[in-house]
Amino acid sequence: MGAEQGQGSLVAASPFVLFLDENHCRNRHVISAIEHHGIRWESHLDHFAPGTEDTEWLPEIGRRGWALLTTDARIRSNFLEREAVRTNRIRMFYFSRNNLAGMEMGVALLRAIPAMLKLVGTQAAPFTASISRSGEVKLRDSF
Repeated sequence: MGAEQGQGSLVAASPFVLFLDENHCRNRHVISAIEHHGIRWESHLDHFAPGTEDTEWLPEIGRRGWALLTTDARIRSNFLEREAVRTNRIRMFYFSRNNLAGMEMGVALLRAIPAMLKLVGTQAAPFTASISRSGEVKLRDSF
């Protein structure tokens, strides 16, 4: 299971939960950045078997209201996966570069989380947003 919300964090009373896809759920740098901000997170492998198709788990995280963190920007262009994001009202954040090392992702995420929280508070689901190497968050798709 993911971490509990931290005291004195940016989101101590927030229902925001970040779901880490299979590629990130073991990245200690990403997890550390999330925990630094006191955000609750859930691991793909705590809920789904390894290799579970995106179209199977996307609806479940949508039902639970969790936001997605992934490097799989292809979800935006795969029709079935894009429709799963849209119809299940998922808030999807993805690293705009799939070639970042784990530590680089952690640093980018540490910087990005305040903007992610702001976007979640101002942009209705569903949406996709990118996270750059520098931690900049950009809204890419709103449906």
